[in-house]
Amino acid sequence: MRITKEQENILNSFICERLSCDAVNEDIIQSFVSKKGSSLVAYFKEYGMKEDREGTTSFYIIKTVSGDVMMFFSLKCGALFEPLQDEDEVRQDFQRLLSLLQAVENTNQYGIEEDELNAILTKYQVNDRFSIEDLGKLIGKFDKKKIFLKQLFGDKEKEDNDKIFRVQKTHPGIELVHFCTNDNMKEIWGKYGFTHTMGETLYWKFIVPKFLEVQKIAGCEYAFLFAADLSEDGTLVNYYDVSLKFEKRLDVGTNKPFYDFCCEFMCQRINYMIEKREEFFDNFNEDIEDVLI
Repeated sequence: MRITKEQENILNSFICERLSCDAVNEDIIQSFVSKKGSSLVAYFKEYGMKEDREGTTSFYIIKTVSGDVMMFFSLKCGALFEPLQDEDEVRQDFQRLLSLLQAVENTNQYGIEEDELNAILTKYQVNDRFSIEDLGKLIGKFDKKKIFLKQLFGDKEKEDNDKIFRVQKTHPGIELVHFCTNDNMKEIWGKYGFTHTMGETLYWKFIVPKFLEVQKIAGCEYAFLFAADLSEDGTLVNYYDVSLKFEKRLDVGTNKPFYDFCCEFMCQRINYMIEKREEFFDNFNEDIEDVLI
């Protein structure tokens, strides 16, 4: 059942603002407590205001009209990428294909019998089911690898910066760096009677719109995070997956800073968030039929 008007009014009464927009915020965050996220809270209290003012990381707090901070989160621009072909692997394939094609060329200038081709293919461990018809495809791969190596070497010679990490394709993204709820507000949250947790509800209410706002002014394809899950059963990763719709992807990656070592990379497409947000609030309450059953 969809969220009620009364529930919407409660959520609309909360304030989401940049940490540095009000000097009083520096004092009210001092009472913020999180047993599971104690290291995040310590970082937030010590560096949050400074980084937010400098613009290196945007810190936000969500609070009640009375000034009780329910949670904080922070955002930072980043980028995802699809990995480039392995250079050493391409080199080896290129040399193997070159030797293979030379062997084929030297066998018979007017043509090659199938048994001769199969013997050559077996020698170079291509595939015992490889056919003469597949030879054209093999030549195509040879040309592509040759072009790839030529472009790669040319770029390396032209680029003076040896710290450049070359990839196949990049995807603009925004990182959810910190995400933490206040333990001191759990009892108050319970009195609202919501069936969803404070973190999940405030994420879909306030954080997702921030991702969408960024996309309006700059290309932004993914939202991503690093899950600091120390549990044996992957509780936090499961929470990010089921409740916040982040997923572990193996086809894209990003740079992982030392700060996030031992954390798991997760992401989701921003274009899907609008629909998922609507689904969350459309199913905010349990249906009466479900309760009766």
